[in-house]
Amino acid sequence: MLDRKQFVEEEKDCASMLGLTLKEYRQSLKNVKVQNYNKKKCINKKYDNSILKSLGLSEKDLKRRGVL
Repeated sequence: MLDRKQFVEEEKDCASMLGLTLKEYRQSLKNVKVQNYNKKKCINKKYDNSILKSLGLSEKDLKRRGVL
């Protein structure tokens, strides 16, 4: 766990990596947008195997190699 001094140093490092001042960095953290998505859509999503066909592979090839 970081103490206050280490936390401020880490903030300064992050701000400098992004090319922002510390004030701009803190302001940008207030405006972060998080993507909301429905978990049910992700669970029920079906994938197509068109990329496998273009590579000349099948599902059986993946299962033999232990990928699936």
